[in-house]
Amino acid sequence: MELNTNMKNKERNSNYWLKANGINPKMLLAERLDLLQAQKIAHNLLKDHTKLLGQNEAASLNNFLLAMNNGKKRKKLTKNACYKVMNIGTAVNRKLFSTYRKSKA
Repeated sequence: MELNTNMKNKERNSNYWLKANGINPKMLLAERLDLLQAQKIAHNLLKDHTKLLGQNEAASLNNFLLAMNNGKKRKKLTKNACYKVMNIGTAVNRKLFSTYRKSKA
């Protein structure tokens, strides 16, 4: 009985974390890993770092997330779309590090 309750608590906590990072728990095992990574990056960038995004970058991230929420469009997403999102994430990380380094100096 305790083991079952413990497992339900762990599952609830993991589902909460996945949802907080923009991933549907039901899609976790069904989708390609690169799509899920890009979805997490896009969600977190739009949630936490919108000020560091350009207008085109924000639009690209929104379009990617809309495509991820649509089954037909999700199947058409390529690795290049994922790389585009990941490259935007890398650029934002560089900007964050640059401002951090300037604040330390």
